[in-house]
Amino acid sequence: MAVVQISRIQHRRGQKNTGSGLPQLASGELGWAIDTRELYIGNGAVSEGAPAVGNTKILTEFDDLFTLARSYTYLGTEGYLNTGPDSASPVNRTLQERLDDRVSVKSFGARGDGITDDTEAFQRAIDQLYVNSATKSNPQSRVVLHVEAGTYRISDTLYIPPFATVHGAGIDKTIVKQITDVPIIRTVNGSSEPGSPADDSSSSFENQARKISMSGMTIEHTHANTGLLLESCRESHFENIKILGNWTIGAAPTLESVAVNLKSQSGAVESSKNRFENCIFEKFAYAVISDWDVEFNQLSSCMFETLAYGVVFGEGIAQLGSNGQNTGPSHSLIENSQFLNVSREAILVSNGKFNVSKNNRFVTVGTNQGSEVNAVYPVILYKTSSNKSLLDYFARTEALISGTDATVTYIPEIEGTAQYELSYEHVQSFGRLQNVRLFRLPGVQNQNYELDYTIVSNTYRAIRSGTMSVTVDAIQDNVEVTDIYDYVGDNDFITALDFTGRLRDTDNDGAADTIDIRVTSRMPNDDESTIKFTIKAKKTDTP
Repeated sequence: MAVVQISRIQHRRGQKNTGSGLPQLASGELGWAIDTRELYIGNGAVSEGAPAVGNTKILTEFDDLFTLARSYTYLGTEGYLNTGPDSASPVNRTLQERLDDRVSVKSFGARGDGITDDTEAFQRAIDQLYVNSATKSNPQSRVVLHVEAGTYRISDTLYIPPFATVHGAGIDKTIVKQITDVPIIRTVNGSSEPGSPADDSSSSFENQARKISMSGMTIEHTHANTGLLLESCRESHFENIKILGNWTIGAAPTLESVAVNLKSQSGAVESSKNRFENCIFEKFAYAVISDWDVEFNQLSSCMFETLAYGVVFGEGIAQLGSNGQNTGPSHSLIENSQFLNVSREAILVSNGKFNVSKNNRFVTVGTNQGSEVNAVYPVILYKTSSNKSLLDYFARTEALISGTDATVTYIPEIEGTAQYELSYEHVQSFGRLQNVRLFRLPGVQNQNYELDYTIVSNTYRAIRSGTMSVTVDAIQDNVEVTDIYDYVGDNDFITALDFTGRLRDTDNDGAADTIDIRVTSRMPNDDESTIKFTIKAKKTDTP
């Protein structure tokens, strides 16, 4: 609308909160409230075209925008959603309320610029949201603390209490970088107060660390210390987190360099039912370690890379029976994960039962910086019974099972009192042979292997399929091979194949270490028979 007339603008000043207060201003008249530093202009008369008689407030630097802004209604301009009982009664919220729905660590002073020490601000955000006496134990206070993309340098441990939810922008987007030789993050119980994290000795089942959620960040350590210390922590979830250390391949493994350490105060106050999903454990001496009664913890779809050891349970328990160390870690599940460049064992259980490795992939593990052919350690070592490996893949199997190098020892994929099922298939061609090595197996005594196989002759009508059982006889120091099979084809060739086994000492140390499975074929003029075999099940220990 065009301005068609300009009149003299009048001015008035005075105190808004004194006397009769703000007067009715004339049309276009300015009024300045000295005491509140507020500016108004008169609306004018309705006859002049004003929508209403009164004064209109003019915004200045001293006004609070939140109190003056229009109320917020979700998708209020779209009109197809009723946020209230009906379209005429929408739910209105202030802009302040709307912005308070999301809380950022930067609202407490953290900068994330990679230069500033954000320890105090980061901890203040956690304390005020989750252990402030005014809000603690109040479900409405259990909000999500967002940590925007950036590098947050810290110089002390961050203490995470029950019900804390800390979400970053993603791995290698939000980075929490510890520059001091202390753990990066430690869980604490609910008796903690701002600035005063509780000691685990005061933990009980009712107040212990629990229901914690962390996701979408990298936590990095510049020293040989712990990344995530879970002290008596249960029912918590860690997802899309990279825990990055400073350990390097070839360095001696130290117990201080641990990505995740699970501890329990007692059998009644344990670290249990915690889940790690899509996490990366990289450049630590130990990825996950526990010497306590921890149970039902789960690692799913994780990456273990550039480590001395992967998951180590109960190695530091001198003797079972003390408080918090009655059984060792138990009922843990490690599944659908990948282990790459792990110098020693990927999974080592010295004390603890009913732990399961399932559908994992192990590549360049136990080689001590060498190749799969020159392995030094088993990939999995179970020193106690009742632990299992189910359908795991070992690159070592592929490298060694069909090898012909008589000097290479077949260090077993899994050693100890174990039950396991391998998911490995191999196809090999052979012809008319006399007592020739067909494939190899680890020569651990008192163990049994079962292999499914199918043999097809490409020259004759002969198909043989069956199950081969290979048992190491420790008393006689030999190998027994039994074979139950079905045959389809020419009757002349039903018994044309014989399998035998023998133990060999490949490294000349006086102990037999490798099983040769040998074949004799009496198929005349047959140079193209193939055997496809699957180590489907079972290597079991006998007493």
